[in-house]
Amino acid sequence: MGAREESTSSVVLAEKVDIDELAAVYRRVHVADLHLIDHSEPSVEDRLIATVRAPGAQTALGYVDGQLVGAVMGCPLPAETLWWRDLTDVDDPKLVEEWDGRTFAICEAFVDPAAQRHRIGVRLFAELLDQRTEERTSLAVAETNTRVWRALQGLKFQHVGDLIPFPGWRSHRMLVRALPLSSSR
Repeated sequence: MGAREESTSSVVLAEKVDIDELAAVYRRVHVADLHLIDHSEPSVEDRLIATVRAPGAQTALGYVDGQLVGAVMGCPLPAETLWWRDLTDVDDPKLVEEWDGRTFAICEAFVDPAAQRHRIGVRLFAELLDQRTEERTSLAVAETNTRVWRALQGLKFQHVGDLIPFPGWRSHRMLVRALPLSSSR
């Protein structure tokens, strides 16, 4: 019996991204939900392009055996952001106050489930967020995405309210946690 070959994985901050390659991974990850409006309007490509073109945007990419398997992408929120619009059940009104340097928003986060054993998702978040200078980070997760919700709780993200990001989309949980990520894992 021959030795089993181990796969290798890596996570890197990307200077440039291939939108088509990212969109293909996104579609593999969300194959069961692609019929939903929150995965089609705006298109995956348009969402990815908008994220990488946002001022200060950064992307962490995950690879297994040289193949792209996931990404976490985001940008700093400007003071005049609409990020918090329509957020329900906010206990602290100061939560939604924004200023330059306060919040790094995670706009997209996806990992091919076949790569889970490599802990790529946690590593992507760490690579992207550990060097950020903002006070906190935030992201919205569809209520039905319980696997991701549980993983983010393990990273100490706190549920601060719910919102529907765009008309017709499913309800999402808005999550926030202090930065740097490594300070309280």
